[in-house]
Amino acid sequence: MPQPAGIDYEVMEEALRSLDRIPLPPGLKGLPPEAGGRPWTPTGVSGAGLNALRDLPTPFAMLRRSALHHNAEVMGRWCADNDVLLAPHGKTTMAPALWKLQFESGTWAMTVALPHQAVTAHRFGIRRILLANEAADPVALESLVRLAAEPGTEGYSFVDSVAVVRAYRAVIDATGTEPTGLRFLIDIGVPKGRTGCRSRAEAEAVAREICQTRTAVVGGIGAYEGPAGEDRSPESLASVNSYLNSVTGTFRDFHTAGVFAGDHPPVLSIGGSEIFEKVTGYVQHQLTSIDEYRLVIRSGCYLVHDHGHYAAVGPSVQPGWAYTPFQGALEVGATVVSRPQTDLALLNVGRRDIGFDEGSPSVIDPLPADGSGPSPIVELNDQHAFVRPDDPTFLPVGTPARVGISHPCTTLDKWRVLLVVDDEYNVVDAATTIF
Repeated sequence: MPQPAGIDYEVMEEALRSLDRIPLPPGLKGLPPEAGGRPWTPTGVSGAGLNALRDLPTPFAMLRRSALHHNAEVMGRWCADNDVLLAPHGKTTMAPALWKLQFESGTWAMTVALPHQAVTAHRFGIRRILLANEAADPVALESLVRLAAEPGTEGYSFVDSVAVVRAYRAVIDATGTEPTGLRFLIDIGVPKGRTGCRSRAEAEAVAREICQTRTAVVGGIGAYEGPAGEDRSPESLASVNSYLNSVTGTFRDFHTAGVFAGDHPPVLSIGGSEIFEKVTGYVQHQLTSIDEYRLVIRSGCYLVHDHGHYAAVGPSVQPGWAYTPFQGALEVGATVVSRPQTDLALLNVGRRDIGFDEGSPSVIDPLPADGSGPSPIVELNDQHAFVRPDDPTFLPVGTPARVGISHPCTTLDKWRVLLVVDDEYNVVDAATTIF
């Protein structure tokens, strides 16, 4: 297989083989009792002939292989057709086996949120890494600087203040390291948002500091539209577009002034999971006068997708989407353990197992006989999920259930191992997470 820039597959494959041989902690949730007292390894789990719905104790987390591959292929085709580069947010899964699938489907780089995630990505062979966040503590900065000094490594790092640039410079001087692969993306923020320069003057000051201290090159602009608008309403989209005007205006002016440097076209990185098709279309329209640049989106949730938030409002269910929709790949197995009232069913899955930050999870199997669709989980305790069925005979004690997630991020981090299943729910692989 040709080795595309951005990943060293030999390093990735050897690191995955090593990871798959590491014994898992005894009694890890979601796995059956260890055979003969020997601890499970990911390789042992995937080769044991297990069926998730028959052989696993609940709760357990699983990923449908066909949905993962479908989502990776669809996103790869959409990016190629729309002249967009993909740097998916690795923090979503923190599962190197899934990162490999993403690169095999056309990924250009891997995005991370924290320096230790960049170190993890590099250890698994990823050689083009985008830190979509600021870093300021010396220990973290040293790890980033040393990575960017590795031959063949490109490191893109958000910066939004003179102070952050000077912190990088101090570490470079103290270590005597030459991070030749380091490129800064000047982070453009929005009032009351997260990180990012709040004015053009601040962005210009950061750019001057980078150039004057020769800390790195200004490789482009970084941004995130999420804080500018919460949904697809006309008001939110107008707010997002106003923010995009600021971002593209800064990018255009910096490009004209020769602020961007390096051997590659400058990067404009923006676009999460919720409205990336709107964002990229608007940005491309605003930058038609610029001949060469790289538009890089950082969607992280497309691969796993969900059965709630993104399934309802994401790009792939919007009018004009020319591809098959993304599919929910992540499911959590549970069991009905109590029916203390006619209108209440309790499942043995809770806040320690599933996320609830962006819409409620729901029971996607079994479904009520009246055709009303998935049963919403209306409340979560640490170890229990509350469902309020209309039918007192629905979901009797002992019923196995599959729970679909709304917004996958805060479910994935609760599992050390994600079991990959085929369409008959046979366990065919195991993806270890490194959160």
